Amino acid sequence: MNESDAPSPSYRDTEWWREHFAGSMLDLWRAIVPPEQAAADADFLLTHGGVRPGSRVLDLPCGEGRVAIELAARGVRATGVDISPGQIEAARRNAAARGVDVEWLVADMRAVPWAAAFGAAFCWGDSFGYMDDAGNRDFLAAAHRVLIPGGRWAMEMQMLAEVLLPRLQPRVSGRAGEFRVEVRRRYDAQSGRLAVEYELARGSLRETRQASYRIHTIDELRALLERAGFRVDRLSARNGSDFGPAADRLRVLCTALPAARPHS
Repeated sequence: MNESDAPSPSYRDTEWWREHFAGSMLDLWRAIVPPEQAAADADFLLTHGGVRPGSRVLDLPCGEGRVAIELAARGVRATGVDISPGQIEAARRNAAARGVDVEWLVADMRAVPWAAAFGAAFCWGDSFGYMDDAGNRDFLAAAHRVLIPGGRWAMEMQMLAEVLLPRLQPRVSGRAGEFRVEVRRRYDAQSGRLAVEYELARGSLRETRQASYRIHTIDELRALLERAGFRVDRLSARNGSDFGPAADRLRVLCTALPAARPHS
């Protein structure tokens, strides 16, 4: 790939995530994620993530609500927040089709309106790192704020230096459902961000989407979580075993510590 073909890291300066997960891109993610993954994710959170039937749990951000809905079907009092009205509307339809009650809210995940309201919360499916560094810190602070002291926080990501960079290919292509997809990626070491360009083809449709992700190291992520008020309890692979070099994703399991009281 020529340097001129690569997506520009300057795309990080836009709030690309506000409109990205809609239309063709949303259809693509539906084709990529197998339907049974929601049940496996719910199993993990119930076993390892401090989620309990009857407890109040926040999915942040929730997208179309696949995990929140699965948890609600198992007796969890689930709430889902997403900035996209279209995603929340789809989540409402999906919950109604499943016959479960979930509280849905359209909101920026940095500005959720609750304090000490949930026993557990989670951020799943590479939904961390969209924003600039200040925005990512604000998001973790909001996640801590909504949890009761001792509440559990879980995150899942592939966009992590130890997972992504050893496997990074500048250009990949393939099929997903009805789509032909080409993905071009460029990592900027100075900013620590990955610029991604998706070229989608479905029938006569041709569409290009761009995205930008902050790629943290494990040490950087741990420092951010601790600064936000969390204790990092465990680094896990997708199957619940300890995280190691062979893992294709990281799942971080944390506890919300009581907020420090200001000095008088």
